[in-house]
Amino acid sequence: MEKTFTHRRAWITRESPTLAEILSEYPRFLDMPSLLDSEFGRLTVEKAELFLRKWEANIIPKLKAAAALEPRRCTLLKEIEDMTEDEACYAMLVLLTHLLPPVGVSRCSAKTTITYLLDFVPPGTRIASLCSDSSASSTTHQPQLICIGDLRSLKKYVIVAKNDKVTIPLDDGLTCAVDKLFKLYWVCNLSYPPQLCPVFTFFEYIYDLPFSTQRKAKVLGLIAQLKACKSKLCSREFTAETSLKEGQRPRITVVTVTCSWLADIEPSFTHSYGG
Repeated sequence: MEKTFTHRRAWITRESPTLAEILSEYPRFLDMPSLLDSEFGRLTVEKAELFLRKWEANIIPKLKAAAALEPRRCTLLKEIEDMTEDEACYAMLVLLTHLLPPVGVSRCSAKTTITYLLDFVPPGTRIASLCSDSSASSTTHQPQLICIGDLRSLKKYVIVAKNDKVTIPLDDGLTCAVDKLFKLYWVCNLSYPPQLCPVFTFFEYIYDLPFSTQRKAKVLGLIAQLKACKSKLCSREFTAETSLKEGQRPRITVVTVTCSWLADIEPSFTHSYGG
């Protein structure tokens, strides 16, 4: 795959083949989804690990802080501390679709938007049936994640592209599955689902990539909101009165707490993506 990288990139950029054509020519992407990591790393100058490093440790806490300031969003975070890692990841993806709803002709309900990214089918569903399985509620034919089972019990994530009759089983958790899905879009030069364009544009920011769309006002607005959360919450002062012995003069201690997970965001606004 390394030896054919230059030819493959030229072919994909010049000819815009379908996903099925790309995977027919290079089936190792099906057999070894980890090759998406190395291909994406060569394309983006070694930025392949940024989503995995930032999502749970940096981005999720910031999104939680932003949602906590809006009462109507707080319900999305209910009981998140008792959730499994995959359940918490899914809750934050749902929150992200609320904070970055689709725009224009791609508008759909908030409840529906998440299904263009991740949908569910019953346990025991055969992977081979997913390209035609009507139990998945979304109508997208672009690549999406399908979870076989539920988030708390045994489950399997699969990238499914119904139009191209492609299924790519994955062995990792939800965060890694989202990472692989995004990389598939970039490696294969695919257009984002219109319903998820703001969400995928925000993912571009996490990967420190140039924005590939001009319709990024909502994404920049969310980044500004996260910066506002930082300014309000990063430095928090509180006073704590020490326990006193009888007759001792009260001492007040002022403590400054610095929240490193609310570090400032420095978005790159000036890039453009040429494919």
